[in-house]
Amino acid sequence: MPSLDPKILAQHYVKSTRDIVETLAIRPKVLGLIASQDEPSLAYARATQQRFIETGMDYELKRVNRLDLEAAIDAANLDTSIHGIFIYFPIFGNQQDDYLRNLVDFTKDVEAGSQFWTRKLYANERNIEFDGALKKSVLPCTPLAIVKLLVELGIYSQDRAPTARPLTGKTVTIFNRSEVIGRPLAIMMSNDGARVLSFDEFGPLCFEDARPQEIDITRAQALSAADIVITGVPSPHFLQIMPAEVQPGTVCVNFSSYNNFHDSIIEHTPIFVPRVGPMTVAMCMRNALRLFQNFHQGS
Repeated sequence: MPSLDPKILAQHYVKSTRDIVETLAIRPKVLGLIASQDEPSLAYARATQQRFIETGMDYELKRVNRLDLEAAIDAANLDTSIHGIFIYFPIFGNQQDDYLRNLVDFTKDVEAGSQFWTRKLYANERNIEFDGALKKSVLPCTPLAIVKLLVELGIYSQDRAPTARPLTGKTVTIFNRSEVIGRPLAIMMSNDGARVLSFDEFGPLCFEDARPQEIDITRAQALSAADIVITGVPSPHFLQIMPAEVQPGTVCVNFSSYNNFHDSIIEHTPIFVPRVGPMTVAMCMRNALRLFQNFHQGS
C-alpha cells in the first residue's frame, strides 16, 4: 500500500464535482464568512474561494466584524440565492464559536458542524427524509477527508452494502477529541466497526459502536495496539510519536498544522499521510454540492 499525496486525490474530487456542476441548470452559490484579520487566515480563505470557483460554483467571500457575524449568518439563512454557508473558525476561540456554528441552517451547513448533522452522525443515520424523499446525510469535512484517504489506501473495504463494517477487527488510536474533528472521527470509525482509542488532555476513552467508555490505557499501549494512528494536536509541545512506538506497517495520518510524528516515521512505515488540508477543502466542495442537490436544486 503506497503513501498518498492528498493534493493529488483532492484533484480527483474537484474534477468530479466540476463535472456534475456543469450539468446543473443553476450554479450553486456558497457564501464564505471570515471575521479574522490574520493574514494567513485570509490567504487560506482566498485559496478556498479559488478552489470552489474551479468547480464552477459561485463563491462569495465576505469579510465581517466578528460581532456582526451572527446577523450575517441569519441573513444568509434567509437568502434563497445562497445554497451553502462556510465559516472560517476560530473566531472567538470559545463556546461562542459553537453557538455561531449552530446558527447555520442545516440545509446550508457546508461543514456539517451543526448539532443537526452531529446528531445524525452519532445515531449513525446516514439518510434524511426531506420533502417526502430520502436524501444522503452530509458529514464533517475533515473526518470525511481522512476516511476518503483511508479508502484510497485500501484500509477501508469498498463494500458499499448498508450493513458493511469495513473496519471490523481494526484498532484506531486518535490524538484529538475536539467536537469538530476528533470526536466525530471516532464516532464514524467506530460505526464502521473499529475499536477507537481516543486521547485528549482529559485522558483516554474507548469508542465502540459510537459509544464512549472510560478506559485505563497508556499512550504506549494504545500506540502499540493500533492498526491506524491519527493525530491532530495543535501544539508544538506535543511529544512527537516515534517509530519505535508503533508497529511496522501501521497507517499514520497527521491532520494538525504541526507534525505530530517524528520525521523518521516514514522509515518505519511507508503509509504516512502528513497533511489532509487539500482533501478537507475537496470534501467541503462535495458537501456544498450535496446540499444543493438535496435541498435547493428544485427551488
